[in-house]
Amino acid sequence: MTAATKGAREAAGLRVGLIKLDEGCESRHPGQVCGSRHAGEGSGPQHPGEGPSPNPSPAALLLDDFADALAAYTRISARQNGTAAVAPRFVRARLEAGHRLPATLEAGGLTGCDVVICAACCTTGAPDAAATLCAALQDGSAAANDAVRPGTPIGMLAAGNAHDGSDAREVVARAASTCQSAGHPWIGGVIVTDGALLPRLMRTPRLGAWRRDVSEAVDCLVAAVRLGRSLDEVEGILGAGTENLDARHRAPSVIVASPHTLWRSVVSKCRRLGE
Repeated sequence: MTAATKGAREAAGLRVGLIKLDEGCESRHPGQVCGSRHAGEGSGPQHPGEGPSPNPSPAALLLDDFADALAAYTRISARQNGTAAVAPRFVRARLEAGHRLPATLEAGGLTGCDVVICAACCTTGAPDAAATLCAALQDGSAAANDAVRPGTPIGMLAAGNAHDGSDAREVVARAASTCQSAGHPWIGGVIVTDGALLPRLMRTPRLGAWRRDVSEAVDCLVAAVRLGRSLDEVEGILGAGTENLDARHRAPSVIVASPHTLWRSVVSKCRRLGE
């Protein structure tokens, strides 16, 4: 039993906001409730053939993986408890650099969400995801409060290109400070290294050797959402992710995960050879 299910509260009925910061390629309207492969409006992420770009960004891939995992563990938990599963609903929004959250959203918008997960690519030359989030949450306008309800917990998925995640650490730390200053409890951040390789990595088995560390890190964030706790609290409760939690970033909690070293080496070489 994984960290995403063991001891978790029933997460059925959760409304989860998924905000892609800055660099995304998909064209979405802020507050659009995404489609689903399962019954129920907005009960799962969109997939190729249902509207998004055929070339999703690393941030979009991480959000989709998180949404898939949360929906799957909700079904598993319900089955184990002998109860009917009510799939979580996902509301997607795209926030570009310098833009505020929209003043009005449809009834199914972010304002009704129980939790918000942001995702960004933290690469050299990319717009500062933390600054974009800060501008949205601290602009002091009614629009920001209407879009993300005050006190809504926020977490982050960050894809960086550095092998050690160094290009994303400061961004995540600033995002945490921003959320806490704006009165939003900080769930924690998951940093995935070698972000340029994510499109290939996400085509491998989710819990296979090449991808397992990344998937387990995302699962820790899923567990935090389901338990209503931070990543650090999840570690204490479940003993999950101990080997991945970065001791130098204990407050706020951060998990740094990488593709398998051998897979990363082979794929990187193939990229250099143009294969």
